[in-house]
Amino acid sequence: MSFSSHISAHEILWQIAERTLDAFFIYNLQTGRFEYVNSVFEEISGLNGEQINESWTEWQSHIHAEDRALLQRAYERLRTTVFRQSAEVRIRTDAQSEKWIQLTAFVILKGQQRTLIAGFASDITLQKENEAYANKFSTHKNAILEMMAHDLGGPLGAINGLAAQLEEVATEKALRDIAEPAGLIRKTAQRSIQLIHQLLEQEYLESPETALKTQRTELLEQIEYLLDGYRRMDVKAHKHFELKCDSDSVFVSIDQNKFLQVLNNLVSNAVKFTAENGHITIGVVQQTNTVLVSVEDNGIGIPPDLQPFLFDRFTKARRPGLLGESTVGLGLSIVKRIIDMHRGRIWVDSRENAGTRFYIEIPGED
Repeated sequence: MSFSSHISAHEILWQIAERTLDAFFIYNLQTGRFEYVNSVFEEISGLNGEQINESWTEWQSHIHAEDRALLQRAYERLRTTVFRQSAEVRIRTDAQSEKWIQLTAFVILKGQQRTLIAGFASDITLQKENEAYANKFSTHKNAILEMMAHDLGGPLGAINGLAAQLEEVATEKALRDIAEPAGLIRKTAQRSIQLIHQLLEQEYLESPETALKTQRTELLEQIEYLLDGYRRMDVKAHKHFELKCDSDSVFVSIDQNKFLQVLNNLVSNAVKFTAENGHITIGVVQQTNTVLVSVEDNGIGIPPDLQPFLFDRFTKARRPGLLGESTVGLGLSIVKRIIDMHRGRIWVDSRENAGTRFYIEIPGED
């Protein structure tokens, strides 16, 4: 297919560049200067066409410090190896507020030589704000569901057990007027426990069925938000929740909802098997090409004979929590599936009566 002979290719592309709602630019790799920017690019940068090259180095200081290395890596790839590159970066506007910008750039060849980089830049601030709100809501919702199951499961389990004992004694003594109500209480408690487990089971079963929607995520902020939900909900057992990391920020490319559901599941299990005043710690270590996340507790630990089956579906390693909370046995199998989808791995180190530590290793930021 060729361009219309009535309008030159140059004219067609120029009109598209001028009328698109995105910023458009052409950068010369040989001279290190912008050869063209459209009016939208000028609006975003606050510089006109003549000022771009003279002030570009200074303007780069408006790029968020945490995103400059990402942008530099993307540029080096375009200059040396790849032909298309995308990146999401934050820039600071004159009002000191932040904007999220989606950059997509392409290499233009002259013969076999990389000569130009042409690309688009879109303002995705509103999209990012909506995603952040939805992710926080989802994380908070999952934490609440887990804590409700924990707080309700224990008392309902106790009611179920006591009602069963009362029903048994009343039946032996032929006290029908006591045995029948006790049986009704027992069945009601059992149904209530089943409903709670069905709710959690459905929440976890639905999660891995859809493809990953990965995005660049600052992991520490999300973990702190998750733990804060547990701190606010866990007011009776006085457990201590802590995040440990030597870095101020750690960026990873993850499906935020799914990955936080994994951490939420592991923290919830730690809550179930850790006594009052226990400690639950999430550790994050940034390694050369990977990020290592650990979820540790000083609870009752996992018996050695159960550890090989932890990640099996409907595992025989299922067991009730310290307050009698039961489990559907699906949680850790789904956790492993989600980590596998992230090209990561998960394993456990546990000793009875000394505590448990789950490790998750996922690829670091590209």
